[in-house]
Amino acid sequence: MDRSQQPTSLIPAININQNSNNMFIHPTAIISPGATIHPTASIGPFCHIGPLVTLGPHTTLLSHVTVSGQTTIGSNCTIHPFSALGGPSQAKADSPTQGTLSIGNNCIIRECATVNLGLGTGTKVGNGVLIMANAHVAHDCFVDDEVILVNGVTLAGHVTVGKGAIFAGQSAAVQFCRIGEFAYVGAGTMVSRDVLPFSLVRGDRARTVGVNVVGLRRRGWVENRMKLVEKAMGLVLRGDERGLGELLGEIKGQVGGTDVLRLAEFARGSEKGLCLPPAEKRPEPKL
Repeated sequence: MDRSQQPTSLIPAININQNSNNMFIHPTAIISPGATIHPTASIGPFCHIGPLVTLGPHTTLLSHVTVSGQTTIGSNCTIHPFSALGGPSQAKADSPTQGTLSIGNNCIIRECATVNLGLGTGTKVGNGVLIMANAHVAHDCFVDDEVILVNGVTLAGHVTVGKGAIFAGQSAAVQFCRIGEFAYVGAGTMVSRDVLPFSLVRGDRARTVGVNVVGLRRRGWVENRMKLVEKAMGLVLRGDERGLGELLGEIKGQVGGTDVLRLAEFARGSEKGLCLPPAEKRPEPKL
């Protein structure tokens, strides 16, 4: 759609682009002048679209959705009621200049979810991401492809979530944490350190309890591949750099070798430290 053709107030529920038979904008929706809306997008009742927003092909805002700031939403996304995307950061030391929000393709954002603008590099959500009801993604987060944030998940500023990772309900991560690819964060878990790729963490504070076996099996991983990752994970968590180097040399070129290499590189790049295994239980005192 040509920006110059954007209406300034309420829009009738008709095709407003003469080259498309697919666009639908409800008469109660408000589209600010300057917004860019693809001819195949659909905007439901009582939505509010800001002047710097871009909506991609076949993206649907069901109703009561607010999209503001310099926000770009890709194709085939579905945004559910009362979501707020592109609002200003909630950081107290907020910058007077807000950054951007980029949401990829084929994403689903459920009711009352919030995703804020960045302050630096911008907030980025990848492709095929599912953000469930009442979840929050703060400023400058990077959420990679195929991530799932279950109901009530909260990510503080500058959190990085790797491809295919899952946060179960009511879990959270503090600022600058990194969650590795295909990791699983258990329900109610508070993450305050980096979560290794392929791992399962749980508790307050998060502890590594093993490999994300269920999640990796669902992605077609075989037992031998998971065993290699499990062995490497043990070496990393014990701080056995020599043993890890020997393992990498032994399995170079084998199936699973690149998994171990990515795990090792992730651990070596950690600035906050890693989620360690649970401390051993102390024996109960005897009377």
